[in-house]
Amino acid sequence: KYPEGFDPETQEWKEGFESQREKWELEYAAAQERWEAHKKQVAASAAEIAAAPASDAPASGSSSFSSDSASTGALADDEALAALKAQLEGN
Repeated sequence: KYPEGFDPETQEWKEGFESQREKWELEYAAAQERWEAHKKQVAASAAEIAAAPASDAPASGSSSFSSDSASTGALADDEALAALKAQLEGN
């Protein structure tokens, strides 16, 4: 959808729509600024991840969750998963 006063065929603004054009240009500039800030943030985050140690172990030696046993948890085995699926399907 094009803004009011913009002719998509000619890619030009129509006469008499200067205020709409100015408003649209301000909104576009703000959106472009947000996009550039987002790209900068993503690049910085990627650089931090690349610089982080490749170890899977948590840095402090502890975590906020416990995964001591692979057989525990809500979906630890196929039976629990099948039961959940059956429950969600109404069986």
